[in-house]
Amino acid sequence: MKRSVILSILMLGAVSVMADYNPANNGSAAKMKTGNRNASTTTDAPFYNPAGTIWGADGFFMEFSTIPFLSTKSIFDNGNFSAANYKYKSKTSSLFYPALNLTYKKDRFAAFMFVGITNGGGAGNYNDGLPNFERLGYFNVMMGIMAGQLPGPVNDYSVKTSFKGSAYGVGTSFGVAYRLTDWASVSAAFQYSRQMNHQEGWLDITYNPAPAAVPIPRTEIDVDFTGQNFGFIGGLNLKPLPNLLIAQTFRYYTQLELKTKVNDGKDGGLFTDGDKVKSTYVPTYNLGIAYNVTEKLRLDYNMNLSFYSMLNLDKDADGVDVADYYHNGIDFGVAAEYQISDKLNWGVGCTYAPYKMKQKYQSEMEFENNSLWLNTGVGIKMSENLGLDLGFQVGLATQERKVENSTDWVAPFTQKYQNGASYSMGIGFWYRF
Repeated sequence: MKRSVILSILMLGAVSVMADYNPANNGSAAKMKTGNRNASTTTDAPFYNPAGTIWGADGFFMEFSTIPFLSTKSIFDNGNFSAANYKYKSKTSSLFYPALNLTYKKDRFAAFMFVGITNGGGAGNYNDGLPNFERLGYFNVMMGIMAGQLPGPVNDYSVKTSFKGSAYGVGTSFGVAYRLTDWASVSAAFQYSRQMNHQEGWLDITYNPAPAAVPIPRTEIDVDFTGQNFGFIGGLNLKPLPNLLIAQTFRYYTQLELKTKVNDGKDGGLFTDGDKVKSTYVPTYNLGIAYNVTEKLRLDYNMNLSFYSMLNLDKDADGVDVADYYHNGIDFGVAAEYQISDKLNWGVGCTYAPYKMKQKYQSEMEFENNSLWLNTGVGIKMSENLGLDLGFQVGLATQERKVENSTDWVAPFTQKYQNGASYSMGIGFWYRF
């Protein structure tokens, strides 16, 4: 088996950008406060509800937020050489996740802009390796011995690896909104994004025949993937009652083509400089319903639909379109905000997000569990023109995936895929000029 097969497992799912509008998308610190902002009419409406920019106060508003986060995944596996139950842990994090929302509103007209992270925004590592490294390492050694290319017998072997990957979509959206009547508004916006993915790492295999250890030449990768695409965002808000808002937003994106750049010749036998890979952002429909129970209490309901069936991507080795790896997805949530005083607002919310990737296509590198997202935070009005938002979000997996294999590789094994807790914190301020 070729060394590139080892790296192909490492890279599975890491090249394509399959981003949709989900609970992890962060366009403001206020999102961290409640988790449900699809019916926003305040300073983060340019990102979450463009048609809602028309329902706020007149003037020019600026909001800047940063949302650092940390998430982990773990795999428990007993299919290694010693048949022990090992834990393999990966981590994805970002210390700086900027978001800038700008709004100008006058009477029935509003213009708005968002600048920030449009997709991804995290760097991850797999420095504990993956279980398949163990099996493929052992398999490679045994095949080499059987072919007479390596000395034997095998007394022990080890697989050491270091891998880091990052994915950043940076861009801007801008558009206009108009209030048609006292109970309806519309918006139209254009988005530009530049995607920048980077992957680098190495893989070493060493095994022990008598009388000394034999290293197999190191495999290294250092590759960038870049591309750009455009998005079109339409919005419709309805107010059938003065205290009820129904917000709808639809997002559609053009094809994203990522160009491969191999650095220092480190392709790992897997990549070709100049190759292009199809990818995209996923079209979504976002619904938000906000109801002001009293002057102090507001309730929100959110629903996000992701339309993977609208995509046309590259085919895998079995001829399956990568878009078919996914269900059309849905997540939904509820939230409440309470105005404690003129200067202090408190929010709380939760969102349930079932997994979208079909289980038969999930792998050690890319898997999902059903998740529950919990949020809370406060908004502080420091003056008539200045405010501060602080929020905290935790994502918890509500299931774990168990895998049993009795036919592949060297011996039967069992695995457990588990998403660890995901933590995000929002810190932002808004200013009215």
